[in-house]
Amino acid sequence: MATLLLSTALEYRTVTIFNQHLYLGTFTRPRAIAYDAKHAELWLADTGNGAISVFRPDGAELYSFTSKQYLRDPVRVAIAPNGGVAVVEGNRARIRLFNYRGVYKGDVALSGIEGTPLQTPLIGAVTYDGEGKLYVADNHSGQIFIYDPDGRKRQQFGSRGTDEGQLMSVCAIAIGSDGAIYVADQQALAVQVFDSQGNFVRGWGRHEMGAANFSLPSGIAIDSQGHVIVTDELRHQVKLFNTAGVLLHQFGGLGEGAGQLSFPSDVSVDEKDRIYVIERGNARVQVFEPVSASH
Repeated sequence: MATLLLSTALEYRTVTIFNQHLYLGTFTRPRAIAYDAKHAELWLADTGNGAISVFRPDGAELYSFTSKQYLRDPVRVAIAPNGGVAVVEGNRARIRLFNYRGVYKGDVALSGIEGTPLQTPLIGAVTYDGEGKLYVADNHSGQIFIYDPDGRKRQQFGSRGTDEGQLMSVCAIAIGSDGAIYVADQQALAVQVFDSQGNFVRGWGRHEMGAANFSLPSGIAIDSQGHVIVTDELRHQVKLFNTAGVLLHQFGGLGEGAGQLSFPSDVSVDEKDRIYVIERGNARVQVFEPVSASH
C-alpha cells in the first residue's frame, strides 16, 4: 500500500485553459487526450462532437476530423511514433486507425482477443511505446495485449480478478522510460506496475478512503522525472507518486476555476513535464506546469 510523503517541492500552476474548436464550437463530453512528442501536439477525443482534434499546447486548434461512418463515439486515443492515430469507439469493441491527417486506414486486427469465449473485445485502454508497439487492455479477459508495429501479436499477460497482477477494468496504460508498464484500473488495485515481460512488480491504491487511495482512477502518465501521474475522476484530483507508490503531491478539487477540476477523465504529459488534464465535467482542457520550471 502506498505511503504518504507529500512534497512541498512539487507545485503546479495553471498556464492554459481551452474548451473550443474553431468550427465545431465548444467541447461536448471530451473524454481522452494524448500528447504527440514528435510534433509537439495534443490530440483530443471529443465524444459529444464525434471528433478527433489536434491542438498546440497553448490551446490553438490546428485541425479536426470527423466521420459519420468510422468515428461516432471516440473515447480513447493514442498516437504512434510514426504519426498514426488509434481511436477506441464508445462500444469499446474495436480500434480504428487513422493516419496523421485523419484518413481512415482500417481497424486493428485484434489477434488473440477476437475469438475468445466472450468473442467481442471490451477495450479499456490503448497506448503506444517509443518503438511503435501497441498496448491494448481487454477488460473481458483482464489481459494486456501487445502488438508489434506490423500488427503481429507480440505477447499477452494478465488475468481477470482483483489480486495483485490481475485486472478488472483498465482505464489507462502508460509506458515508463525503462519499458515498465503502468496500468490504472477502476476496480482492481488502482495502479499496477509490470515489467516489459508482463511480470507483476508492484501496485498501490485501494478503492477506499485515504489520500493515497482512489475513488475512480481515470488516466495515467509518466513524466521525465519518473513521477506517476494519475487522475481521480470522482475526487476531482491529480495525484503524483514516485515509482515505489509513495504519494508525493496532489492538486485539484471540485470547481470551475483555474486549478480546480470537474470529473477529470484523462491525463497526458509532455517533455517539459507540463500536465494536460481533460475534464468531462467542465468540458475543457487545463494545462499545468511545474512552478520550478518558470524560475
